[in-house]
Amino acid sequence: MGLIPNDIINQVIDRSDIVEIIGDYTALKKAGQNFKALCPFHHEKSPSFVVNPDKQIFHCFGCGVGGNVIGFLMRQEHLEFPQAVRFLAEKKGIVIPEDEAGASNPSRQLREDVLKANALAAAFFHDILLTGREADVKVARDYLKGRGVHLETVKKFQLGFAPNEWDALLKYLKAKGISEELILKAGLIIAREGKSGFYDRFRNRVIFPIVDIQNRAVAFGARTMEASDGAKYINSPETPVYTKGQHLFGLNLCRQRIGEVDQIIVVEGYMDMIMPFIHGVDNIAASLGTALTTDQIRLIRRYTPNVVMLFDTDAAGQSAIVRSLDLLIDEGMNVRVARLKEGEDPDSFIRQEGIDAFNARIEHAQSLLDFKFNWLSAQIDPLTVEGKTKIARELLATIARFKSEVAKYELTKALAQKLNIPESVLFKQSTQVQTQQGSVKKPEVETKVSASTSASDELLLSLFLKDPAWVKAARENIGPEDFSDGIARQVADTVWSLADQANDWSTNDLLLRLNDEAAQSFVTKLSSIEEKKLGDAALVFQDCIAKILKEKQKKARGKLMEAIRQAEVSRDTEKLDKLREEFNQLLK
Repeated sequence: MGLIPNDIINQVIDRSDIVEIIGDYTALKKAGQNFKALCPFHHEKSPSFVVNPDKQIFHCFGCGVGGNVIGFLMRQEHLEFPQAVRFLAEKKGIVIPEDEAGASNPSRQLREDVLKANALAAAFFHDILLTGREADVKVARDYLKGRGVHLETVKKFQLGFAPNEWDALLKYLKAKGISEELILKAGLIIAREGKSGFYDRFRNRVIFPIVDIQNRAVAFGARTMEASDGAKYINSPETPVYTKGQHLFGLNLCRQRIGEVDQIIVVEGYMDMIMPFIHGVDNIAASLGTALTTDQIRLIRRYTPNVVMLFDTDAAGQSAIVRSLDLLIDEGMNVRVARLKEGEDPDSFIRQEGIDAFNARIEHAQSLLDFKFNWLSAQIDPLTVEGKTKIARELLATIARFKSEVAKYELTKALAQKLNIPESVLFKQSTQVQTQQGSVKKPEVETKVSASTSASDELLLSLFLKDPAWVKAARENIGPEDFSDGIARQVADTVWSLADQANDWSTNDLLLRLNDEAAQSFVTKLSSIEEKKLGDAALVFQDCIAKILKEKQKKARGKLMEAIRQAEVSRDTEKLDKLREEFNQLLK
């Protein structure tokens, strides 16, 4: 792949608002002149991820990662540098000359082509639902109206209808220039068995586009109108842009509100999410009929660590909650479980009981311990010795997954009360359970900047980033080789190079020249140091230079002393006299 011209790269960065871009992935909250959020790159309960709109950089004070808008996309979307630039260029309508940038990455091109096919399909289904005059389309519209879904909601969720024809979508997409091969890879058609050709996957069904947090249709769910049409719901297969268990229905519409209220309600299906949303519950998303996966939980964690699970009251729904609990605990989430009336789901409950009753159920959601205890007690008699043993073993295994020792202690005490067992007995068994399941976990791997960098190095480099004019004054006394460690020397060397070419340069100019992620993170850390913490810049500069020169002299003395020792061992008197003279001069 050829190089993208520097002026194009700079144009892409200049026209990309880092707050807007990062805000598409995680909930940002204003904090003074900056924005803060839970870091999308490591687990944390308190936000330490900071976005600086003035400098157009981000930095996490928890795990140490940082960079500019391109660096963020490279990490978040797992892109190479040219791909991240292209990604932003496309969003901002900036054309990258093909003769300069070379061909696109084949896998990324396939993803873009599938997304284009999906977008056309979503528009096709949506237009039919809105404007179609056929009898089956009227049935679909009446079905949605009967469930309280009116035009505004249809448009907001881009709901659609797949006509009762074998190849309506296939013909439409081919007319738009989309090949059969690509339509098949998008999961929109199925190959005929024993014959050549294809037919539409979705027919005579209401269509629910599954949209990612960047508002792109990645897959579709489809509900039948008639019992004779097979399964009530069918969904897209896995494709280059869709993996089951990585998305949540409706999150694209609710993620901002979820971040504001710091809580998400997770339900099972499309209508379970849409019905509360219609009635003003706008911090909700659906897991698409499955227990939560680790990928979905980590997606949620970008916006909030607080989860209320609300699945169907049938055995399958409750089992899905139980399967989700341990994963939620592993990811450090705070979990509660809401219950509805027996046989109800959120959709039917709201239509029969009203939204106030629904909100009350959410407000009074059970703790994780209460829910799982009640669930187990419905299957195992908690009054018998055998029942107490089984329930204790199950719940202690769940409690052992908590990272907080305080949480483990308090939950074990609460369980002892529920089972009417002395706390000391459960604490003893708790220790055995933790040992058996290896609950002593390895610490998370973090990408923190090297701790060996000296304070003088950091302060001096911070001054350079605040005002490049300090570089000229520093060069009269020191060079990049005088900085204490590899990262600081690498950054200083690049700063010296920038200063050779221009008197004024920005943090982004520096980041673009640093290919090493650790060095980029080091720079964003330095850029995040507040000016008031730097104090009087002139005094700080003088102090830093003095300390660096002192350390430089100390190293030089050390080298000379070692050379003198070796000369003494070899009895090289001529060299020894010369070295001693150098040492005396150095002391002066």
